[in-house]
Amino acid sequence: MEKLKQLLSWFGRVAKPYWTSSEKWKAIGLLAIVISFIIAVNFASVTLNEVQGKFVTSLSEKKIEEFQKNLLTFMGIILALFTVSVIQSIVQQKLSLYWREWLTKNFLARYFNNKAFYKVNNYNAIDNPDQRISDDLESFVGQTLNYTLDFGSNLLSGFLFIGVLWSLNHSLVWIALATASIQTLLSFLIGRILTPLNFKDLQYQADFRYGLVHVRNNSESIAFYQGEKQESKMLQERFSRLLAVLHQAIYPRSGLNAFNVGIVYLIFLLAYWILAPQYFSGQIPFGDISRSTHAFTRVLFVFGWFANSFEGLTLYAAVIKRLGTFAEFLDKVNLPSQKDHTINTIIEPRFALSHVTLKTPDQEKILVENLVLEVPTSEGILLMGPSGVGKSSILRAVAGLWDSGKGYIYRPSHEEMLFIPQRPYMTLGSLRNQIIYPHIDLDVSNEQLQAILEKVNLSDLASRVGGFDVELNWADVLSLGEQQRLAFARLFLLNPKYAVLDESTSALDVKNERHLYQMLKDSHTTYISVGHRPTIVPFHEIIVEFLGLGKWRSFPRSHYSIDDTPVDGNGANLL
Repeated sequence: MEKLKQLLSWFGRVAKPYWTSSEKWKAIGLLAIVISFIIAVNFASVTLNEVQGKFVTSLSEKKIEEFQKNLLTFMGIILALFTVSVIQSIVQQKLSLYWREWLTKNFLARYFNNKAFYKVNNYNAIDNPDQRISDDLESFVGQTLNYTLDFGSNLLSGFLFIGVLWSLNHSLVWIALATASIQTLLSFLIGRILTPLNFKDLQYQADFRYGLVHVRNNSESIAFYQGEKQESKMLQERFSRLLAVLHQAIYPRSGLNAFNVGIVYLIFLLAYWILAPQYFSGQIPFGDISRSTHAFTRVLFVFGWFANSFEGLTLYAAVIKRLGTFAEFLDKVNLPSQKDHTINTIIEPRFALSHVTLKTPDQEKILVENLVLEVPTSEGILLMGPSGVGKSSILRAVAGLWDSGKGYIYRPSHEEMLFIPQRPYMTLGSLRNQIIYPHIDLDVSNEQLQAILEKVNLSDLASRVGGFDVELNWADVLSLGEQQRLAFARLFLLNPKYAVLDESTSALDVKNERHLYQMLKDSHTTYISVGHRPTIVPFHEIIVEFLGLGKWRSFPRSHYSIDDTPVDGNGANLL
């Protein structure tokens, strides 16, 4: 019962928002149309069953005129059923698409809100969020409508055809109920095995697909490292893990299918065996046998619906769990942080940190302790130190990506800032999109774009790739050095008041590095840099050195020496 309650809670968390949104009346209207058609189809099916009996009886008794009349009626009902079924299918698919559209947009909005798409990487319980948004949402919407409407339709059909079957033969009703109970019990027992296997199936399918995409996205690096053997082994292991689950599911799945198929044929024969003596004794016409077997099959299917649908329901339950846990994560990320364990960010037109202690997101490790610094307006500050001591983590805190710790960060709004990571992000799209990113609607002429490229020594790039509107895989087309210069082109085009640079010139030669930093300094932008090269020191007013174990020290540029030892103005060692 606890598991069922949890599953229903996840279902409500995913399904409820759409049916309480501004689009609820359109959805309810479409759903009402579908339900009305389902009711019409079921009542028509009962009428068809009655006409079928008369049709078969007139045929067996060779009554030509009655046969022709019943045949026309039979064909008319079938045509009406066909028309209504087609319309119902169209409306149901429309409702499914509207729901999926709304739900996908809702999940995407929450996924990108408060940097959830970034924070999910530190949350091991949520694997493959891309599959959950693309595949699982589609399955959830389609299966929710299919199962709920199908269950309702079968419930109505059951009530209608039980009446038909009871009027023909009481025994068949009890046999149908007993058979359905046995089917349901066996399906439940087998389902306890299939449910966890289906959940692992979805997870391992996604893991295998992600591994293939990862190899494609990093093909050049793998080729340089001669890493084909390792990557192939990794993919083989993931595929083997998937195959192991599929092999485990074969026996319970095959047993369940065989039982469901076998029981249908067995009960069908049993129905004829029970009705035959009544027909031979002249108690019922031949058409009633046809009606009885049809009604018996419908009743059996209705009460055995759970058993017949059980395997699909286990997959559906796995989808609900994956989406429910994902929705819980998104809700958790968008809750206000606990102030006692959070760095407070205050929006002001400056860069400053006041007694900031930064921890890893899991609160387990202190990276920097009691950091105090302020970036001079229209100038720069340089963060230096060995790898792994927390330099880039400070930039993550400034960007709002990490907030575990305490203290205060004063920074401008994101609209006034531009972050340039060591490996610049190459968006999908044209060369124009790369330069104006993230302002995708910015109206810039080709002449302006060309002028910006010339500033960063990429004057031939547009002509080399075929123009500003050609779309290529830029992460593969451009070297890392070209990507870093393109990132500076974004910076100079957008000309923000504040910039944050995380080893943004690490792949450049010294000449290009000095050229870009000199233009940055001349632009009167206030900036924070992380770097290792002493060649960028002259472009910063203050040096902050991180020593590890949370320790740090700062000193003016004039006190920096090439051996990384701070000195005073006369060259004396300050340590």
